[in-house]
Amino acid sequence: MALNILSKRVAEVSDLPVKDANGTPLLDENNAPVTATVFGPGTKIWQVANAMAQRKSIKRTREANGKWEASVDNSDEDDIEFLCAITKRFNNLVVEGVEGERETVTAVYGDPLLGFIRDHMKADTKNWENFMKAAQSLSTPGSVSTSG
Repeated sequence: MALNILSKRVAEVSDLPVKDANGTPLLDENNAPVTATVFGPGTKIWQVANAMAQRKSIKRTREANGKWEASVDNSDEDDIEFLCAITKRFNNLVVEGVEGERETVTAVYGDPLLGFIRDHMKADTKNWENFMKAAQSLSTPGSVSTSG
């Protein structure tokens, strides 16, 4: 029997583990995993955010008379903007003095001393496998979890 390729579709959104600087998953004080609810690479939100980052990089190169080294200038800011665009919220995480989901996302990604979160999330949000697991858990009868 032929493979129904639609059975391989990934989830649009997944809860990805937020990792500590050493790569281990962060846990809150009740040992619940800290996660980020993010849009995946198959979504329009992700694709628009990615295209915007690429356009900014190309524009910098053009403005530097074609010197490709200019494309990496401000790359951290581009990563922050990209991740803020594709992250709905953090789960089981608070930032002292910050209220609201969007504000928390911006505060976490914008803190240079939490740059390891940005770096891990940048890699994890581009990994299609992280959204495959969420799609599988969504297809499990009785499950509405998007753990990935």
